[in-house]
Amino acid sequence: MDQGNHYKKCDLQVHSPRDRGWKGTDCVTEEERQAYSKTFVKECRTAEINAVAVTDHHDMVFFGYIKDAAKEELDENGNSYPNDQQLIVSPGIELTLNQPPMQGLLILDANFPEELFIT
Repeated sequence: MDQGNHYKKCDLQVHSPRDRGWKGTDCVTEEERQAYSKTFVKECRTAEINAVAVTDHHDMVFFGYIKDAAKEELDENGNSYPNDQQLIVSPGIELTLNQPPMQGLLILDANFPEELFIT
């Protein structure tokens, strides 16, 4: 029986190649974005990170790619990971506010309905 609390190693401010401050290689095509996302998920598994929030500045494009890559991740035997062992990916966004000048993070639940996002 599930007792309720689940503790996860998290990184709640992750940036992708879509972030305006990104210093790495751009990922523009679908293939580049999918490849980046698969590598990202693999690196999270290696670092034993169980949950992330993708919080690019004023952009939410990469959230879906990373979430899809987490769902599609395979173990060393080519099997899908059970739901409770998959990387939890939450949508978020980093906002720059002018008055007062500050940065803010908006992190939504990992199960937030994606059809509510404007594309």
